[in-house]
Amino acid sequence: MDNFKILIRLYRQYAKMDLLWFLRDTRYFFIQLVSDVVSGGCTIAGVCLLSANFKDFSGMTQNEILFMMGYALFIDGIYMVFFMGNNTGMISRIIGRGQLDHIMIQPVPLWVELLAQGFSPVSGSPIMIFGIGLTTYGAISADLPINALIILLFLFYSICSIVIVMSFIYLISFSAFYAPAAAEEIAGVGKELFSSLKTYPLGNMKGFQKHIFLSLIPVGLCAWFPATLLINAGKYGLEAVLVPKAFYMPIAAAIFSLIAIITFKKGMKYYETYGSPRYSGFGHR
Repeated sequence: MDNFKILIRLYRQYAKMDLLWFLRDTRYFFIQLVSDVVSGGCTIAGVCLLSANFKDFSGMTQNEILFMMGYALFIDGIYMVFFMGNNTGMISRIIGRGQLDHIMIQPVPLWVELLAQGFSPVSGSPIMIFGIGLTTYGAISADLPINALIILLFLFYSICSIVIVMSFIYLISFSAFYAPAAAEEIAGVGKELFSSLKTYPLGNMKGFQKHIFLSLIPVGLCAWFPATLLINAGKYGLEAVLVPKAFYMPIAAAIFSLIAIITFKKGMKYYETYGSPRYSGFGHR
């Protein structure tokens, strides 16, 4: 319980620093905002153009695809608010650059510091707000009810999706303990994998490829699959929530997070023994 109190206190402090950064450099904030909106808009436009030219694109209507795109942007928004920067969300960088020591010497548990460092509720919020707006518009356009059940399921599946994303990033960042120079940017590669692929529906994909995108490379679990579950819940109510496949999201999130924790701890033991070869008499990179 004390650790969670510390986490809340650190969240408050990082939120204050993020606000001060925004007030100090508003111009940079709006440049970043426009860049994020253009990038997200281009991603949405590409899929929407496909859905407009192909009837029932991957088994979804155009409005259902808009709903799915809103969910995908909301997941990106969670990442931007809680894990943005060269620390939590790009863990391979601080491992590869030998900067993990800077976190380990803090008088708080490692997991608390990692969770708090990327918290950016001001500079990271535009994408989340954009995602909420697009999701709401897509739900209304697709005639999906917006009630307590749908909202709670939306938040629950969103938590599962971001846990899967972060677990996957930490899982591949494990290699930075053993090859710091080569794997320094591997977390960014993992994040880009989700950014570029999760926005495509997988409904008409069959066989081995579809199972890969729902398991080993779980991009389908961060937009298409949860959006499909939410659409079914909106159409059929509670009976669509109590089917076996509806429990796949939390089970997958639990499995990925468990594997990521085990591998990260193994990497930490290696790091404690050998440290980082990136340190030298001239300091770290």
